[in-house]
Amino acid sequence: MIPQLVLSNDKGDVFVHPTLKMAVFNGRDFILPCLNALIPFPKGSSLFFMPGHGALGFNQSTKSFVSLARFEGKPVFPVAAFVIPGFTRIHLPAAKKIDLKLTLPLWPYTAVGWKKGNFYVSAYRIDLTRRQNPSHYTEIKLLKKNTAYILKEFPKNRLFKHLSFCALTYNCRNAQNLFLGRWEAPLPVSPHCNASCLGCLSRQETDCALASHERISFVPTPHEVAEVAVLHLKNADKPIVSFGQGCEGEPLLQLSVLKESIEIIRMKTQRGTIHLNTNGSHPEHMRVLARAGLNSVRISVNSFKEEHYRAYFRPRGYSLPDVLRAAVIAKKSGLFVSLNLLIFPGLTDRRDEVARLVGFLRKGCVDFLQMRNLCIDQDLLLSAMPVSTHEPLGILEMIRLVKKECPDVRLGYFNRSKEAFYKKA
Repeated sequence: MIPQLVLSNDKGDVFVHPTLKMAVFNGRDFILPCLNALIPFPKGSSLFFMPGHGALGFNQSTKSFVSLARFEGKPVFPVAAFVIPGFTRIHLPAAKKIDLKLTLPLWPYTAVGWKKGNFYVSAYRIDLTRRQNPSHYTEIKLLKKNTAYILKEFPKNRLFKHLSFCALTYNCRNAQNLFLGRWEAPLPVSPHCNASCLGCLSRQETDCALASHERISFVPTPHEVAEVAVLHLKNADKPIVSFGQGCEGEPLLQLSVLKESIEIIRMKTQRGTIHLNTNGSHPEHMRVLARAGLNSVRISVNSFKEEHYRAYFRPRGYSLPDVLRAAVIAKKSGLFVSLNLLIFPGLTDRRDEVARLVGFLRKGCVDFLQMRNLCIDQDLLLSAMPVSTHEPLGILEMIRLVKKECPDVRLGYFNRSKEAFYKKA
């Protein structure tokens, strides 16, 4: 049974349409959702309404899609879900932009409907880990207490101060992990970037919504970085420290800081995982950092076609072949290599894109494929991308093909600790 259409008024009050069914957008067409693409609303997920948009539903009597901007004389809006981390979005909300000047904030808008007393979303659980489930971040008093204690212990360390702001103001989960003593903690080092991503989380220019994080404004010293990392690696549960966070630019632009920081960290402790999130713009840096003691790297891509990659990342001074070469060199240097594939229905799952993805994975230089949802206004992204005649296969079919054709590549969402690099689950 197809779920009912969910709507919102201008106050954010959500209600179910009495007759119209849920529709979804596959990045190319408005369609009815397949039942195997719907799951119960994961606990901890959120609902958003989409201002400046009209909703689309399906009329079973007329077998047609209906556009809806008002209901019972009052304005209504489409509803979208933000599904908690660990789930890959399958379909976008069925929504038509009415206010063409409006750009939505940077969230992974996901189709949602109502059936048998529950919300259902079009998503797939790609990772069994629940590290960033909101239920793990409810101890605000403890977080504030720990943060105050650490700032007192390290009064001259600017990086601790920056991360305390991320934890308490932006609710950055990794920054909160640092002060709660567990899992993955951030090590931002770069206020600069050599890309201008359309959906950049930390700095926007003119054509997107406001950035959702405040970018670090200074380059920390290797000593400051090492103080943060060593505290976490020595004491935290399943510790990972990661360069390349949402509150910074491209960490590879600070190679000397990365190298010296890693060397100091490893002189003080061999415990835990040192990880790098990067755009892969400087392939040769992989060798330098691997020799210094880096354990793993995650390289971000949205496409394996140069024109599509360039349309989103808008790189300066490098290109897609450099990014792919970085993965090859990283693997040859002994690093655990993850590919951060920015998932967007209708783009990532096009037949030609999937073929290129599979072809690259077959080279054997990628250990782990992270299928993370691209956070952006769907109309903005689609208008920026080159036109393609290839039809989308569907995200579920893409996942099936990758698993079939590349059985040695693990699929997931979260960065892994070195103890779990080669575990199947």
